[in-house]
Amino acid sequence: MEIFRKNEEAVSPVIGVILMVAITVILAAVIAAFVFGLGGTQTAAPTASITAANNPDTPNVIDMKIQQKGGDTLKAGDWKLSIVPVGTSPVFVTSAATNGNFSVGSQIIANVTTVNGTAVTVTSSLVSDSTAGSGPNMVSGGKYDVKLIHVPSNAMLLDTVVEVR
Repeated sequence: MEIFRKNEEAVSPVIGVILMVAITVILAAVIAAFVFGLGGTQTAAPTASITAANNPDTPNVIDMKIQQKGGDTLKAGDWKLSIVPVGTSPVFVTSAATNGNFSVGSQIIANVTTVNGTAVTVTSSLVSDSTAGSGPNMVSGGKYDVKLIHVPSNAMLLDTVVEVR
């Protein structure tokens, strides 16, 4: 007398069909994402070593030096700079469209003045808005928040505080 009868034929085909349908759906979703551009394209951030510090080359002038020490060139119009007193919201100035390339060895000497009491404007040919602003110069011993952003990738390449002397 046989109590249990084995019928293994129905198990494998059902699991096989389920797996085939799942694989087909996943492949269709991946192909659709590429075809319709759902993945999107994102600009890669450049790699650059940028420093900002009190300028030792001008002992009697209150200013700072921002230097590109290595890495990729930041193309004209693709980066923006903000120098504001610490605790103030950033106010960015876009790089000049014609001669605003910031490459290895480039530097910005920022002898700046305040704009409306908060933002500062750089007097450099690399920055497009170099003539704006009026008011007192930077204060000796003042701390300034320096930020540099690569616009296409929206990557922060420099975020530091500089105390000018």
